[in-house]
Amino acid sequence: MADNTKAKFSDMMEQTRNILSANPMISPQMEKFWEAQDRMLQETEAYSQAWFQRRHEATQAALDAVQKMNGKKADSSATVQAMADWQHGSIQRMTKDMQQWFDLCTTCVGQMTQAEVEAGQKGAEEVAKTAQSAAKSAQNKKKATPV
Repeated sequence: MADNTKAKFSDMMEQTRNILSANPMISPQMEKFWEAQDRMLQETEAYSQAWFQRRHEATQAALDAVQKMNGKKADSSATVQAMADWQHGSIQRMTKDMQQWFDLCTTCVGQMTQAEVEAGQKGAEEVAKTAQSAAKSAQNKKKATPV
């Protein structure tokens, strides 16, 4: 049973290899797609780390504000100032979130666009090589004399 499964898997892999080798445009497309995916994951990871850092800062700022509002020397002006400082920081963090989100989306679109262009160029080169090889083969067949 295991040998049969291995044989079927081997047949499937061979069919896949044949499909990919039959179309020289597919391999560059796949390669560039996965390279772009990897770069986008790196960008997303950097965005996420910065976002979490801002959330930690927000938590600390809220804690500081609560402590200032509830301190022994807290008065109404100190409470209002603590609230205003906290709100100001929150607006700055949310603005940074949106700026970095927009940058991330723009970068990801750029990565995919660049990958598509590079894959198209590489695919065209592969097609040209295949066409030249086929043309040379056809010329050699015409030049060959039967024995």
